[in-house]
Amino acid sequence: MSKGTILVTGGTGFLGAHLISQLLEKGYTVRATARSASKLQSIFPKVSPEQLEVVEVPTLTSDHSAALKGVDALIHSASPIFGPGVSGQELFSGNYDGTVALVKQAIATGVKKIIVTGTFATLFDSDFQSAFGTRVLTEKDYGSVTLETIDLNKDGLQVNIEAKTVADKKIWELAHEHPEIDFTVVLPTLIFGPQLSLLTSSPSSLGTNGFIQMLFAPEYPPIPFGHMIDVRDVARAHVLALTTPPVPGRDKRFIIVNSTFQWKDVAALIRNKRPELAGRLPKETSIPVPQSSAPLDTTFSEEVLGMTSYIPQEETFLAALDVVLEWESKFSDK
Repeated sequence: MSKGTILVTGGTGFLGAHLISQLLEKGYTVRATARSASKLQSIFPKVSPEQLEVVEVPTLTSDHSAALKGVDALIHSASPIFGPGVSGQELFSGNYDGTVALVKQAIATGVKKIIVTGTFATLFDSDFQSAFGTRVLTEKDYGSVTLETIDLNKDGLQVNIEAKTVADKKIWELAHEHPEIDFTVVLPTLIFGPQLSLLTSSPSSLGTNGFIQMLFAPEYPPIPFGHMIDVRDVARAHVLALTTPPVPGRDKRFIIVNSTFQWKDVAALIRNKRPELAGRLPKETSIPVPQSSAPLDTTFSEEVLGMTSYIPQEETFLAALDVVLEWESKFSDK
């Protein structure tokens, strides 16, 4: 017997597919949104329509009201992919307009449990200085950006973070207006690990595992994040949140982090475990960009979700590397 029906947005995504897999394993019925039903069904070819219903939704800002009817909970993991050719307006619309509209639709439809995938980057201010500092950051921290101060002409990564920050703030504004609904925002750090399917030849299909592919270059990736987590642990946190009751007087924002890392150490791991790839890695004289290293307090996640152990960092990075190599074998000339 099903534990209930969960709507998952972004079902073909890196995280979304793992969410579906873990929910099905736990006995839930899943309704998932995707731009292409056939692509999502190809990831789970042996799962019956009774267990996994797929709803085609063309964009993140589309009306999800029909998909929300009759579900016991919403897990909103869909997010726009930033990269070349993606405008600041597109990033803002997907991260803010789409998220806020979806949450309001869920409230109007009568959904009683709403879980949204945020990002730990919303803990930092726009100048990102606290990301490199020594002050311990908790789930109560936020960047100071507001709707009025967002500059959509900034770097895509910056717009992405700022849009997610104002969306996070708006979610809790709505949550406080609707205390009868149980809200959760999960704040994962940089996500790596295995992928359940590689659907397209676009490098964007690698998600954040694409940062591992960027190690195949003379210089290190210009990615300033140094906190990491395995995608399977992120999915686990969302699934655990489904059975976590409200916490009186606390907003359920859960920081999900394994540890910090350095790009040089990841390159050294690859040289050690995959020596045949050594010639493709950054040269020894290359200097990585500074990476975030601020201490993050996960006490709340440990106490409420029970997130006290994580998949080893080495296993995560090697799984991500294998994804990149699989993608290259399928779609690249290398």
